[in-house]
Amino acid sequence: MAACDANYCFTLVDLGAEGRQSDGGIFQRSDIGIAFESNLLNVPPAENILENCTLSFVLVGDEAFALKTYMMRPFPRNSLTYEKKIFTYRLSRARRTIESAFGILASRWRIFRKPISVFGDCR
Repeated sequence: MAACDANYCFTLVDLGAEGRQSDGGIFQRSDIGIAFESNLLNVPPAENILENCTLSFVLVGDEAFALKTYMMRPFPRNSLTYEKKIFTYRLSRARRTIESAFGILASRWRIFRKPISVFGDCR
């Protein structure tokens, strides 16, 4: 589980879950998820960018993640209005940053292109 900024720099990383598990479940049980839920991270406070517009710092996730005050995710795909389609499209464009960051990581260090066995046979 990882988060990155707009410059493809990983800012939060949590290792140890198997890849076949649900992303939402992994996040909920990870140190990152627990820290966000407990408000333990040093996340900057919301800022007023216009007279009637306050923006908070949030994570951007896909449909697998639960909707929280610190998490933005797309609308469910059934019966989307035009505005919801636009929002979902723009949110998916923001999610491309983390996908690209993992692609850059895997192209630079080829070991990340396949599963890494970190635990020996414990029998």
